[in-house]
Amino acid sequence: MPAVTLVETPKTDELREFYERIERVSGGMGVLNVFKVMAHSPQLMQSWWGMMAVLLARLELDPRLRELAILRLFQVKRTAYGFAHHVRIGKQVGITDEQIAALDAYAESGLFSEVDKLVLEYTDSVTTLDDASPRLATALREHLSEQELVELTFCIANWNMMAHLLPPLEIELEEPAQEFLPDSWEA
Repeated sequence: MPAVTLVETPKTDELREFYERIERVSGGMGVLNVFKVMAHSPQLMQSWWGMMAVLLARLELDPRLRELAILRLFQVKRTAYGFAHHVRIGKQVGITDEQIAALDAYAESGLFSEVDKLVLEYTDSVTTLDDASPRLATALREHLSEQELVELTFCIANWNMMAHLLPPLEIELEEPAQEFLPDSWEA
């Protein structure tokens, strides 16, 4: 049970319109629990959604690389909610079930390209705030433009923020999204 109640029924026209917009773009998932929790602060939620809309649809960064990074950081942070939702999105942009299963051993896996592995290593470094991030960012510049590198780093930082929001507020994974959580996921 979440630490705060889910706002199931919007009390304002503005929030009702926001829920309707989320429902239209959620791919059949309805209004996600994370939004029902964030609805306690409508201005914050709508500002955050505006940024998420850009990150999910209007970047130069290859969406597949974005989703590899997001999946990996949710795996590192052990955040099932985000991992399940991004398995669904990752599959839509070309990430395979085999790659998802191999994420925890990406460095040794033949399922990932050199760029994939570098993005995943960079994600680990940024997520754990280790000292390798600048070196890895420089290495990524051989494959990504400056804009793409900034966008990748921002995506990693943004979804790390979400990984820090979900567990403390005990936001539960919606029933329809549970099918995307691999059997191998450890609680």
